[in-house]
Amino acid sequence: IDAVTVVPVIPLGDAARKVIESIEKGFVPESYHWTREKTEHAYRYKNYSAWARSVIVAAISYYTDEKYPKDQLTGRIARFTWRNNYRYLSLKLEKAVKALGKTLGVKIKSKSLSNYTSLPEKALFNYSGIARFGKNSVLLNRDMGSYFVIGEALTDLEVEFDRIDPLKPPDFSPCGECERCLRACPTGAIVQAGEIDIKRCFQYISENLILMPVSYREKWGNRLYGCSECIDVCPFNHNLDPRAPKHNTGYVGQGVNLIEILKMGAEQWERLFHENQVGIRDKNAILKNAITSLGYLGYRKSLKYLLSFLEHENKIIRAYTAWAIGKINTKTGKKRLISRYKDETVDSVRTEIEPFL
Repeated sequence: IDAVTVVPVIPLGDAARKVIESIEKGFVPESYHWTREKTEHAYRYKNYSAWARSVIVAAISYYTDEKYPKDQLTGRIARFTWRNNYRYLSLKLEKAVKALGKTLGVKIKSKSLSNYTSLPEKALFNYSGIARFGKNSVLLNRDMGSYFVIGEALTDLEVEFDRIDPLKPPDFSPCGECERCLRACPTGAIVQAGEIDIKRCFQYISENLILMPVSYREKWGNRLYGCSECIDVCPFNHNLDPRAPKHNTGYVGQGVNLIEILKMGAEQWERLFHENQVGIRDKNAILKNAITSLGYLGYRKSLKYLLSFLEHENKIIRAYTAWAIGKINTKTGKKRLISRYKDETVDSVRTEIEPFL
């Protein structure tokens, strides 16, 4: 663990109001099923309020000396997903709490979490002083930049704090006048400092089976999962020491060949992704990412694999496939698009085919 401290179970009402404001502005997708009521529930520690008295907050760096592949046909996976660092940290926290209990000679009731959306992790970390909010809503630390994951262990330990300060809103003080992250976001999802329109974020889009605008696809690149452009441009993330361990928990690496994603069967998919964050996503969501990347690249040799997806049972997959085949722009592809257009009954798919007829 690279950084750790203990904070009280503080009132988080002010932080909750900021989230509720984002919901009311329509920045939080309906697919999240994240309502005002759920926000208020989470920010009052409702699942743990009966016994939680203190929170151990911890962070580990995931920055290694490994590099992104230069081969464009290797679909890029965002750095924080090369391994399941969330699981790795949760296991570390569980061991740390057991060791603490043994040292104190008490049995500690606890719950270790990481990347857990029903607990306001970022607000607790901003409060702890381990990290502060950047303008991209990602946490910043002087030693680790923002290449780290966070986790916490709620405990029933009664800790006597020297003082308990009230929660303060983020001031984005680490950033100063810098706005590189706002300018770097491909879709303008960072509306202003600390305010994200999640529906426009490539990270969210990569996780879900949704039809993104054509203008977004033209900026997609060779992504397979995730986006970290607003993180990668941050000055805090330059010239860092590669301090993270190259552990094997949920390891998938820096990317996967895009054609292999199209060919991959269920057994191979499970073997590759089952311990990683990618594995919890709808396979079709990842498939649509690969198809979009091949269309963006205009990779002609992928056509023979893409053609079969014009008959896919999922209309969103058919829509992306039609667009990708159109972008690859071959006589064979156009002929198949014309044929598919005659048989296609879904308007959204027909709309994708029409520009290429």
